[in-house]
Amino acid sequence: MRFAIQFAAAVLLTLGTGSAPVSGTVVNPCNGESVAWQGTAHFGSGHVNFQGIEGTGSLGNDYRVVNTANFELTRSGESAQSEFTTTAAFLFVSQGAPPNFVSHTTYHVTFDADGRPTATVTRIETDCRG
Repeated sequence: MRFAIQFAAAVLLTLGTGSAPVSGTVVNPCNGESVAWQGTAHFGSGHVNFQGIEGTGSLGNDYRVVNTANFELTRSGESAQSEFTTTAAFLFVSQGAPPNFVSHTTYHVTFDADGRPTATVTRIETDCRG
């Protein structure tokens, strides 16, 4: 799954408040359809609330997305050294006959003392939900 968070959203994740547009693509593991989705993310106190998330698949199918997401920013002392982790579960509900599916995403990045990213790990798992 490709997950795009614009720069403003990344800043809001760091600050922990506000909202920003988000988008991504994921493949429905049940039928191979590529689904492009978009909506708005609202950030606050370690949680992300996505609203209005909808997607359209490469086969023309429409999906509504229900999700949960949490994030944590851990700083190391007074320097910019830190770690950022977010976990999310997206339930893609088809608006018709195509099967529903779920996508679980974990994203982790570490920053050195100068605030530069030094390692990034993205883990994505998808499952059919009938």
